Order: sequence, then structure tokens, then C-alpha cells
Amino acid sequence: MNRIIITIFLIIPTFLLSQNDCKKYVDKYIPTDLNDAISFFECKWSKDDLNDYKTEDEQKATTELHSGTGRSIRNSWKLWAGTSEISKYFKDLGIHHPDDMSSIILTSLHRKLNDKPIELEKQIQFYKNYWAESKRKEIEHKEKEFSEFKIGDKIEFLYEYDFISKGQERKYMNDKCFVTAIVIDLNKEKFELKVKLLKSCDKRGIIISEYDVWDEMDGKLVKTEEDKIEVMKKGETRWTSYDLWETSE
Repeated sequence: MNRIIITIFLIIPTFLLSQNDCKKYVDKYIPTDLNDAISFFECKWSKDDLNDYKTEDEQKATTELHSGTGRSIRNSWKLWAGTSEISKYFKDLGIHHPDDMSSIILTSLHRKLNDKPIELEKQIQFYKNYWAESKRKEIEHKEKEFSEFKIGDKIEFLYEYDFISKGQERKYMNDKCFVTAIVIDLNKEKFELKVKLLKSCDKRGIIISEYDVWDEMDGKLVKTEEDKIEVMKKGETRWTSYDLWETSE
């Protein structure tokens, strides 16, 4: 009899602890780390949903949730903004892309449900290797394209950031004017061309960059200007990205 009573008392506190842990996962709660994220789903998903996810093949299960649940994780947990604790947790581990963060979370949840080792370090290394190889291929591709440019080459503008005016667009579409420049210098490390603009087909020049301006305010990044453009006028000499241009035939 005493053994039965002791057993009951040992079970009840564990049950209550589990219930209390789930109470913190209120609406808009953002987990702080991987374990917290796994607990979030274990508490918020129904038993049927957890079982369905558990019994499906890992690759198929995580892939199917990437665009739905994964997108929700990336947005509501501020992985894109990079301001949440869980985002900083992953960045400290060397994981910087929100897609990778959400994939690790979903993969780890699946493995936890199936009593398999999460192998976080291996997951991290997989994404590090992926981005290292991607970067290597990107540089290799850029080096090949950049090698086509030589000092003294006459080059044509590709309008990567649209036309500065409708008139400029019409001239281009009607083959009446192509924006041209001459290569003055090369920066192989940054893949940049120093060019002198010879023809702009509009007195206002050409748009060579477009970007949003972010400033830090009260410890947070705030967008202070959207779609800011930089213009280069005829006769000016500037360093520009090589992919704004192509060599003239």
C-alpha cells in the first residue's frame, strides 16, 4: 500500500510540471532556443498532429512544412528580422539564414518525436558546408564573367535598376540609344569596374543602384528611406559592380 501511495506522489508532480510548462506558450510567444521551440510544438500541436508528423518520413515531413509552418516560424518568430532570442541563438551557432533555422527546428522536432538523436552539430555543419560550397561556386562564376572585361573596353549598360525616364526607355527599346561607358580600371577582389560614362540617353543620367536605408534607433534597425536610388551622369567616373554592364560586340 505504501508503495502505491509513493508511486502516485511521484507521478503527480511530473504531470503538473508538464502542464505548467505548456502554460507559457501563449499567443505570439517566441521560443528562446531549440529546446524551447521543440517544447512549443509539443505543447501547441494536438496529439494527432504530432503523431502524423512523427510517422511520416523525415525528409518528406520537413519539406512539406517548409512553406507553411516553416514560413510562420520565420515570420512570427522574427527570424528574418534577426531581433528575437532564438534568432540570436542560431546566429551564435553559425546559422544565419532563416530558412536553415526553421529547417533545423522542424528536423529536430521530428527526431525528438521519434526518439532519435537530434545531432544538432551535424545539422549545423551541413548548412555551413552548403553555404561554403555555394560561395565557392558564386566566386568561380563571378571570376569567369569578370575576366571578360579589360581596361579600355567599351561597355553597355544593362539597366538592372530600371530606366531613369520613359524617354530613356523608349530610346533603348527603339534601338535609338544605348548607354555606354569605357573601362578605366578593374578591382578583381570586389568584382568592380571603374568606368567613365560616355552616353546616358537622358540628361539625368542612369540609375546604378537602388536600396533601402536603415538607421539604428533605440537599439533597433528602422527603415528610414525606401528604394533610394543613386544616379550616374554622363562624363562621370565611378566604381560600379561589373554585373551592371556587358561588353560591346
